[in-house]
Amino acid sequence: MEKLILAGDNNNFLRIELDKVYGFPNETCHFGGYDTRSNIEIRVDGFSVLAQFYISTGNIFEFYKHLLTANDNLTGIVYLRGDENDLDCQIKYNDTGHVSVTGTFSSHTYFGNSLEFDFISDQTYVRQTLIQLKVIVDKYGDMKGVKR
Repeated sequence: MEKLILAGDNNNFLRIELDKVYGFPNETCHFGGYDTRSNIEIRVDGFSVLAQFYISTGNIFEFYKHLLTANDNLTGIVYLRGDENDLDCQIKYNDTGHVSVTGTFSSHTYFGNSLEFDFISDQTYVRQTLIQLKVIVDKYGDMKGVKR
């Protein structure tokens, strides 16, 4: 199971594991790449969420591309979003290589519960995330899927 972990200080993290990839390798989705049903876990300072959500491999490719550039330059803001607007995450670099990870994850249930999160990471943690993202991108390709 492919996964990515954006780790931070004090054992805070955001983890996404691809559970099921739809259409691979023949049929891409309208979000770009292949649609996935994935598991997400977020833990921040004693608060946590564990849920399923949908994110396309195209969204993951775009996240990888922008995160790679921001990490190389140690500047910029990168976004990671789910297909159904349940995950909205922002990764913001400062000029010393520290990274602020902020966002929300909300359930689309009757109660509409949500977790707002904010933690600090740095380029060392992000390098590991980029290695994990490259595995996913190498397997599932870009916005158009894999090249045949």
